[in-house]
Amino acid sequence: MAIVFVALALAAAGGAYAWSELVPGPPMTIAIVPADDVVIAPTAQFQFASDIRDARNRVVGMKPAWTSEASIDDRGLFTAPDRAGVYFVQAAIGELAATAKITVKPGTPRTVRVLPTTASVKPRDTVPFSGSAFDEWGNNVPITPTWRVTAGNGTIDEQGIFMAGGSGVSTITIDVEGITSSATATAQCVPPRTETAGGLTFTVVCGTNADVWLNGNGLDGASVTKTIDQAVVAVEASFGRSLRHRLNVNVFATKAGFDIGLKQVLRVEPTPLEEGVFIPPAIVAIDWSGSDAPEAIARHEITHLVVDEAAGRRVAVPFWLHEGLATVNEFPVSADGALRSRYCTASAAKVSQMPTLSSIATGAGWRAYVNDVGADAYYLAAQVALFVVSDAGGESKLLDKIGGGLPIESAYEAASGKSFETFTSELSDRALALADGYPGIATATRQSDGGSVYVLYGQPPDTRISVNIANARFGGSNSPTTNRYGCSTGLLGSSWPRGTYTVTLTGPAGRATATLVR
Repeated sequence: MAIVFVALALAAAGGAYAWSELVPGPPMTIAIVPADDVVIAPTAQFQFASDIRDARNRVVGMKPAWTSEASIDDRGLFTAPDRAGVYFVQAAIGELAATAKITVKPGTPRTVRVLPTTASVKPRDTVPFSGSAFDEWGNNVPITPTWRVTAGNGTIDEQGIFMAGGSGVSTITIDVEGITSSATATAQCVPPRTETAGGLTFTVVCGTNADVWLNGNGLDGASVTKTIDQAVVAVEASFGRSLRHRLNVNVFATKAGFDIGLKQVLRVEPTPLEEGVFIPPAIVAIDWSGSDAPEAIARHEITHLVVDEAAGRRVAVPFWLHEGLATVNEFPVSADGALRSRYCTASAAKVSQMPTLSSIATGAGWRAYVNDVGADAYYLAAQVALFVVSDAGGESKLLDKIGGGLPIESAYEAASGKSFETFTSELSDRALALADGYPGIATATRQSDGGSVYVLYGQPPDTRISVNIANARFGGSNSPTTNRYGCSTGLLGSSWPRGTYTVTLTGPAGRATATLVR
């Protein structure tokens, strides 16, 4: 043990000095240096040191005994095992002991694995893949992989969630620092099956874009599924984006079955005029016997799902826009709907019945408006939505702005470069310009059954008018009452012989004629 000499120089007569010896006492504390935050690779080495002191904090030159569940020699040289983990080192002298932590982290990736290696999935359905990487000693290495679909179709996100495209085999590849591994996913439909839900029996048919749940008699599974698939493709094309979910579409053969299904399966209270319902993110219910064409109803409800998904629910999409966009997407298979939307909106402007958009933006406001004016509320909203989309440069561009957190007023301005206040102030004039003159008659042929639709517009609201339809051999007349917009709609169905007819409208606002071909 070292001896420390300290001179106490006491000046005294004659130059005499007194000397005293101080020797370190027994060890009282022990510490390991460093005590924490040591990180090394497998099989690497690290040199620990000890700090031993007496009661007066003087260094005591003693060597401790070193121990660890891993390898450490008598000089404190730690050798990491090949297995990653947290290890502890102890230095002790007698009853004194200190502990330090050392973390052995995995090395660089040498091999990569994807699970599952094979998967079966329905078209447009999803399956999660996971990736693991291992170093040369078999330790699992934390990774941020890059995922790609390198063959076939479908998409995969950064979390490894694969969404199948159409039927076929796809190869999913993971890349970790240049090391790759692959798995396969086979997309294919399964045979129809019978399911019971909410006390109702369904036949479940697998389609390209949806599982179609059929309830009731007279529904042809192949035909219904084809219609649903067409509706999904059409709506996605309209918005230029794909739904992130495979749909579940509940199809009911009758209105009564539809109402029961809403209550017992979907827990939704039906309303008398309702023909379709959507529940985000992927459920649709349809009354296949509704007055509108089934594909039109399907397009309407699927559009709601696309709008809801695209907007992201960060801000509320106004009801007039939500319902307007859904109705617009009916028009390619509902020529009468498009006709009614254009000319009844024009008529509403003519008779000063355009609503303020703020009054129909909320759920309560929209429902009150529908209860007041009926189904024409949807057609008016569609025309307003068409104006907005035209100004914004497309449906998707507008929804991207809303999805980014902008309310409709700011989203419209960002997409169009115009203020929403200007849009609302000019709305009635734009609607008025949809028709060439007032009163008037517009006609179209309905695709679903070949019937000829006519719209009478520009008369006073809630007023009885006269309509006469005739040619050289056949004719008829009627006295309908206009709606709140001064508009009335009629149909020449299959009971009318084919031919060219003259339609004559007479009312308080004047007389108009048009030619109708059936």
